[in-house]
Amino acid sequence: MGFLKSQKLFLFLSLIFLLLNCSVNAQDISKLKRQKEQNAKDIAYTQKLLQKTQKKQKASLGLLSVLNRKIKLQENMIRNIQKELDYTDSKIGKTKKEISRLEQKYKQLQKQYEKLIVYAHRQKNSRDKLMFLFASKDFNQAYKRYKYLQQFSEFTRKRGEELVETKVDLDLKLDGLKLAKKEKQVLLALNTKASAELSSQKNQQSGVLAQLKKKEKTLRQNLATQRRNDQKLEKKIRKIIAEQARLARKKKNVSGAYGLTPEEKVLGETFGQNKGKFPWPTPTGFISQKFGQHAHPVLKHVRVNNDGIDITTKPQSVCRSIFKGEVTHILSMPGLNMVVIIKHGAYMTVYSNLAKVTVKKGDLVSAKEKIGVVYTDEKENQTILKFQMWKETTKLNPSLWLLKQ
Repeated sequence: MGFLKSQKLFLFLSLIFLLLNCSVNAQDISKLKRQKEQNAKDIAYTQKLLQKTQKKQKASLGLLSVLNRKIKLQENMIRNIQKELDYTDSKIGKTKKEISRLEQKYKQLQKQYEKLIVYAHRQKNSRDKLMFLFASKDFNQAYKRYKYLQQFSEFTRKRGEELVETKVDLDLKLDGLKLAKKEKQVLLALNTKASAELSSQKNQQSGVLAQLKKKEKTLRQNLATQRRNDQKLEKKIRKIIAEQARLARKKKNVSGAYGLTPEEKVLGETFGQNKGKFPWPTPTGFISQKFGQHAHPVLKHVRVNNDGIDITTKPQSVCRSIFKGEVTHILSMPGLNMVVIIKHGAYMTVYSNLAKVTVKKGDLVSAKEKIGVVYTDEKENQTILKFQMWKETTKLNPSLWLLKQ
């Protein structure tokens, strides 16, 4: 008895595992399809940027960053398609096995049912049934024969129903197999197209890299100028922070080394609780240069340091505040154009490389409120917002604070 119970428990747990596994697979494929749709939208957006960047037919870091982005998206698309193909192949294999099982079951049931019908046909005459009952030796046997006729009739009916149900299941599985095969054909066509596009983009990328390597001297000069501009901005920000701390110490009703009012303290706490949930400072775009140190896209053995992130977006793109706060400074800096600094309690956001500013010092802004327009560098064919986040004197990685794309 213990062994039978163990077997039943094992079968029950196995069934639960299979059901859960099917559910996970279904969830995975739905997620893959959503990712593929989002990927397609991102590729379409990047293609528009690429068309605008290519207008002057000139190799630039802006063109290279958009190409790199598109290649990455295309590779993601191909990976997703391959995963869908793997899932579809697995589904086709399982469906074929299920069809084979149902066909065998259907044939067996069909043979059984045919025999039952033949036998039932022989016994269909009411007189024959009565004779069968009256031929009984005693009442007990007559009752058993009566129950047998009832059970036989019920058994025949159930076998007929099971036969019909099996046929319906079989037809549904066959339809499902046809659909899965069509899905596979569509995915194979998509994969072929995406692979061809990826190959074309990589060829274009190689061409742009080759042209940029010929401009190594200019690239190094531009990088040195960029570093000086970034250092000037960092120095200015630290000076602003120090000045705010100095003035705060003279005030009453403030707390902490940076003299936050109770309202500013609450605002900063709220800001800190929204990590990973902030809207982007531009409605559209992608991160073309990440936070911290990383390799230069063209120059070998050269490291680039970024105090924030660079967001490549479309020309005339709006720049907006990511959270409510106070505009404390508006600067004009060589190489960075207009810069807006917004204070959010203990936190600060810095928006650089603006062509124009639509707020003024002292303004209270809300989340997603327009504060300016991003500058477009016609020479480099790129529109880039340089965005930084600080908590007091500490630089933060904006990628960890903004909503994931």
